[in-house]
Amino acid sequence: MTKQREVTKKVCACAFGALLTFVVVPAAAARADNTDTDFTQYLEMHGIHLGTPAQTVKMARVMCDDLKAGYHESDEVKVLTDSHRVNQSQAELFVGAATAEYCPDKHPANKPT
Repeated sequence: MTKQREVTKKVCACAFGALLTFVVVPAAAARADNTDTDFTQYLEMHGIHLGTPAQTVKMARVMCDDLKAGYHESDEVKVLTDSHRVNQSQAELFVGAATAEYCPDKHPANKPT
């Protein structure tokens, strides 16, 4: 009997964990989707088009990885302007918006130059 109770407890714990995953993960995904949508819509409202929304979000996240690796906001602005994708003010707006949404610990206090 004792072994059966232990097995039943383990099965219940696994089932509860699986249920919790189905409840928590969609809520987190929904929040991420809103952030991504808000971010890309903000850029579009300011005339910044860097590809599909998914590509634009990926660029923002890669930029955050670069900043965490030691690059500076000005490096990211230069990459965007050198590639002729955006002008200086658009690149600065992208960096500011991306850091605000995806890596607030790297968000510049002033406009990146």
